[in-house]
Amino acid sequence: MVDRVVPVKPLNLSPQEQLLLDRESRRMHLYYCRSCPASIAVKRYCERLGLRVVEKEVERVNAFRNELVNGGGESRVPCLRIDSQDGESWLYSPELIYHYMHQRFGPLLQRHNMIIEEQAS
Repeated sequence: MVDRVVPVKPLNLSPQEQLLLDRESRRMHLYYCRSCPASIAVKRYCERLGLRVVEKEVERVNAFRNELVNGGGESRVPCLRIDSQDGESWLYSPELIYHYMHQRFGPLLQRHNMIIEEQAS
């Protein structure tokens, strides 16, 4: 419910920073459920960062649930699938997702004084 009621204020990014995030976002798929607080926290964190990840709500679309199980091997959310030249990576816990974000976008987060542990406040 918080997901729809309280809007997320994205970071104020330069056009170059947003372009970088947009490129990265095309490679990320977030599998989530609206009834899962951890899913909503990760989703809101991505929105705050300015990532336009492909959102796949597994409760509403069976094909997304099937992708999650067949591709990653588990039916847990949140899950972030990252497509790369080396194949796919499936991150199945909020901690792993935040850790990935921190590694991948650390300098950007530091420039904007965004702490990775704040989890979409």
